[in-house]
Amino acid sequence: MATAIARARATATAATARDRSDAPPSDLPPVSSGVDVDVPGDIAERVVRINALTVTGRLDEAFAEATGLRESLSGAAGAGHPYALEARALEAYVAHLRGDHRQATVLALSVARIRCGAGDERAPTEVARAAAAWQLLDDERAVVVHGRELLGMWDGLSRRGPLPPGHTELAAQVRALVESLEAQRVLAPLA
Repeated sequence: MATAIARARATATAATARDRSDAPPSDLPPVSSGVDVDVPGDIAERVVRINALTVTGRLDEAFAEATGLRESLSGAAGAGHPYALEARALEAYVAHLRGDHRQATVLALSVARIRCGAGDERAPTEVARAAAAWQLLDDERAVVVHGRELLGMWDGLSRRGPLPPGHTELAAQVRALVESLEAQRVLAPLA
């Protein structure tokens, strides 16, 4: 399913940039499934539908569908199940496309948190995705709170071994911004 999500993201990004029509659902373009063979058919169909909605720029509908998929998979198999995690990652991505950066950050952080807790090899990638969403936040309090969580995840990952290339630098940028905002808060009441 990870491959399916990656393909859906790539297709959606390219198509969303060029087409934001409001065609009715029956006019959804044909989409090759692009979903891994081992993914159950009902889940694959839902991912394909989310992808098609995203391609046509119907992001609110795509987000609702992605949320429904994540809720049903989490309820049936648990939030840590691989399909539920991929659905949550897809939901985060659609939230990002909708411009809902706070929701995208919260969802991406939850995927990263679960993967970090499980020692999943994809944890660093998910932390970087969460950081990408985090960078778009405009609420300073949320930047600090979520930035601290990102830093905690990177600290945990670095205790397990060296971080992938670029992660140390990204963590340093996050740390600098968080510490700067925290210092401003401390000094603000004195001004």
